[in-house]
Amino acid sequence: MTTIGARTGAQPPGGSRNLFVRNATGLVRELTAFDAFNLVFSAVLIPVGITEAMSFTPQFWPTANMLLAFLLATPLVATCGLVYLYYTSIMPRSGGDYVWVSRTLNPFFGFFANFSLTFVFLTWISFNFTYMLGTMGPAAAYVGGWHASWLTAPGKGEMMLIATVLTALFTILMIFGVRVVARYMLITFAVVWVGMIAWLLAMAFGSHGHFISSWNANSGTTYAAVIASAHHYGFSVAGGIGWAATLYGMIYCFQVYTGFQWTGYFAGEIRNVRRTASLSILGALLVSALLYMLGVGLIYKYFGFKFFGSSIFMAFGGGAAHWKLGFQPFLPALVNFLPGPQWLLVFIALCFVLSILWWTPTGFMLGTRNMFAWSFDRLAPEKLTTVSDRFHTPVIATITIGCVVELLNYLNIYAGLGNLLLNVIAVMALAFIIVSVAAVITPWRRPQMHAQGPAWARHKLAGLPVITWVAAISAISWGFVIYIASKTGFAGSFGAKAMLEAFAAPVVAIVYYIGVRLVRRAQGMQLTQTFAEIPPE
Repeated sequence: MTTIGARTGAQPPGGSRNLFVRNATGLVRELTAFDAFNLVFSAVLIPVGITEAMSFTPQFWPTANMLLAFLLATPLVATCGLVYLYYTSIMPRSGGDYVWVSRTLNPFFGFFANFSLTFVFLTWISFNFTYMLGTMGPAAAYVGGWHASWLTAPGKGEMMLIATVLTALFTILMIFGVRVVARYMLITFAVVWVGMIAWLLAMAFGSHGHFISSWNANSGTTYAAVIASAHHYGFSVAGGIGWAATLYGMIYCFQVYTGFQWTGYFAGEIRNVRRTASLSILGALLVSALLYMLGVGLIYKYFGFKFFGSSIFMAFGGGAAHWKLGFQPFLPALVNFLPGPQWLLVFIALCFVLSILWWTPTGFMLGTRNMFAWSFDRLAPEKLTTVSDRFHTPVIATITIGCVVELLNYLNIYAGLGNLLLNVIAVMALAFIIVSVAAVITPWRRPQMHAQGPAWARHKLAGLPVITWVAAISAISWGFVIYIASKTGFAGSFGAKAMLEAFAAPVVAIVYYIGVRLVRRAQGMQLTQTFAEIPPE
């Protein structure tokens, strides 16, 4: 094990290690390079991400070009990925940024950032369940011609029941261990991407003229009428690309890209972790960036930039009161106007729905491994580190995460938690800034660890290590995200009440951390010794 703090002469060898729950985690390195890639690639969740980004942006920034927004955001997001790659290389332990920041910057900031991010990730599980039921499902039902009310307009009780069943099933799946999870994700990956590739090909080979004729024949209105109505009610894309609007639209790029860098959270279970981390993190970003830009470009090519923005404005923006069609123009619903046999269109629409069930184990995995890491450092009850000898998975932590997700399901469906989406993004951005700041100073705070890092990170530019420059850009970029979030009206605002609700979890983290430190001190434990070492494998 690599130590990062000097022991006093009074300590026995490995003395501070006794503060860990035990001298080995019990987790096994069972995940292959593809498994790691699939986990983080699923977290990017392109089918949902592109649906959200393309549905939100025209409402507020009609002249924003999302193809350019993704192109501009990619290198900025990559800096955050390089920060996570750097840390995964020098501290490949489960818990990711909790371990990294607590061992380099400060234990409090490590727990604060990681707790906040865990809250965001688990919130996304619940949000995506309701997004699947309230948006993706009705869109697929429209394409399939299905009219059952629980498909087209499920009530809160129906949504809660289905979300509860899904939460229970995924909790059980996670208990069976990472190898079973990896097989499940391989199957869902294959099905989802057969459908997504078919979607991309249909737009690539279909003509804009075909879309117009299909829309005019099957939508209940005409192509020209949608554009004229949107213009009448105030929508305009006149003047070409709006660069300011495009920069603002980048917030959705940052939101939907997030996930490609998450390899570090389960690094304790990956084979050849340092090499695999490079392939999974950088590979997931490269593939995601290419697919997002290809998808956006084909959407503009097939549906038309002006029409697509006009339809979104009429359905969700200023013209919403005048949208009379029997469907909402989300991307899965617009599949109905692609060329191809009906069975293929239905399959594509269902793959948009299935994509949410493809990524869900990744959200569970992050939550359980982070909670496991807290417990291993004695910041949470020791029982959470209980690892099944048969399945090599933290069973009690997994069940606990399932209960947390169920609580979030309730809050999302009955208390409007999903309405705070952008405020939650601000919480996430703040946490990423903390991680980036830690990486800025790591070469000086932990020079021995930095010396074991990747060559690119140790190389100096203008007298400073490259990782310091990269991490500084990452911190500034996420600060920009917070600024943009304050300028949009979608999914909440930065009013006092909204921000108090969104930042409730970080406040809980502060109170909890202080309480645990006081309790451990009363028990005679000095947790500062624990945070002087990397947890054992």
